[in-house]
Amino acid sequence: MSLRHVCGTVLLGAVLVAPSHLPSQSPPMAPSAALARELLAEMVAARTLDTGNTTPLAESLARRFRSAGFPTADVMVVGAGPSNRNLVVRFRGRDSTRAPILFLAHLDVVDAEPQRWRTDPWTLTERDGMLWGRGVLDDKGPAATIAAAFLEAKAAGFTPQRDLVMALTAGEESGVDNGVQWLVANRPDLVRAEYVVNADGGGGEMENGRRIAFNVQAAEKVYLDLTLTVKGPGGHSSMPDGPNPIERLSNGIARLARHEFPVNITPVVRSYLAQRAPMTPGELGRAMAALGRNPQDFTAARTLSATATTNALIRTTCITTLMSGGTAPNAIPATATANVNCRVIPGERQEHIVEAIRQAIADPTVEIAVREPMKPSEPSLMGPELRAVLESTITDLYGRLPVITYMEMGATDGLYLRYAGIPVFGIIGLFAPNDILASLHGNDERVPVEAYARSAEFMRRLVRALGTR
Repeated sequence: MSLRHVCGTVLLGAVLVAPSHLPSQSPPMAPSAALARELLAEMVAARTLDTGNTTPLAESLARRFRSAGFPTADVMVVGAGPSNRNLVVRFRGRDSTRAPILFLAHLDVVDAEPQRWRTDPWTLTERDGMLWGRGVLDDKGPAATIAAAFLEAKAAGFTPQRDLVMALTAGEESGVDNGVQWLVANRPDLVRAEYVVNADGGGGEMENGRRIAFNVQAAEKVYLDLTLTVKGPGGHSSMPDGPNPIERLSNGIARLARHEFPVNITPVVRSYLAQRAPMTPGELGRAMAALGRNPQDFTAARTLSATATTNALIRTTCITTLMSGGTAPNAIPATATANVNCRVIPGERQEHIVEAIRQAIADPTVEIAVREPMKPSEPSLMGPELRAVLESTITDLYGRLPVITYMEMGATDGLYLRYAGIPVFGIIGLFAPNDILASLHGNDERVPVEAYARSAEFMRRLVRALGTR
């Protein structure tokens, strides 16, 4: 997840539910858990920074797959340039006429400040029941579980019913040489699939040490950046003549800040609200239930609008994130600019958002230009096969839990695949406390040892089950 992305797990404050019925004993862990940890150690040691180089790691992993018996032609290291290549592995199945299932994760990570860590961020370290290292949460930990599941299945002589594809990609954090975007544009044959399991979103949710739900990312808000510009004649600050560009821009931004986009409940969000409502106490839970039943219930929408998280679920939001203007403290500025960042409900059109902002600002001297255009990303509807396999795998490992699809308020690389018409589901089999998840992108990124082993076992079972059907 890049700096403009958010963690896939949705947290809506305190929720009160009974704990899941857990198996009386921990299920036996397959060798893939140990293999995932071995792979994770290699991945953490490779400093695949958002400004760095993923190619050496992709090549090293490729050698593992070739040594494991995957045909050379099915183990590909490809990309936009020499320094940010992607690993794509095809696990051949019996029926080549069926569309594959794609398993996706990314190899690049944000940088770390070693002096602020309790361990070396570039060495996987077990300490206090945790695995520490940059990327253990985002996204090398999940990537290692996918790689381990593929390698373990091959070693066991497993042959899937149809092709399974693994793509470990570059450029997710920075957007530079983005691997998924490049594959979709240049090698669509490698990522064409019936649907995608994206190990960069979703995951188990805990409250007070209890597992309460399994969240699956099925939609993402669409990213849009706009540049606002106001120009004027400039001059000496001793002779002001009416509002200058900074003042006019500031007035327009203030009017935009008061603008509220209309409520727009997508099918994914409506389903989410209906499932989440029984788990959410008080007025907020009642409003969720009401809006889940009737997307036109504006009283319920007002209640959800009062909370930042739920407000972002039900409407497009736009906020000013950067502003600049002027050249000297004693000069009237000739130009002032601002960046407005929008997170748009899937299905809404860019030109309508721009026009709504123009009307909200209500000043024709404020020019509006698209800095980064929208990449439309339609919500993904989960089919019965994937849901059945998920529910079965979750129950076997964690007990019976609700599987809740939701819309990501940020974004992942899944948007490029949804844009290409391929359904994408954010699925990570990890349950960890919120304070641990908060270390993502921060200092002392870590994951509980046992939770990580279970997540590797979850991915092993998921790959086998989906490959069997």
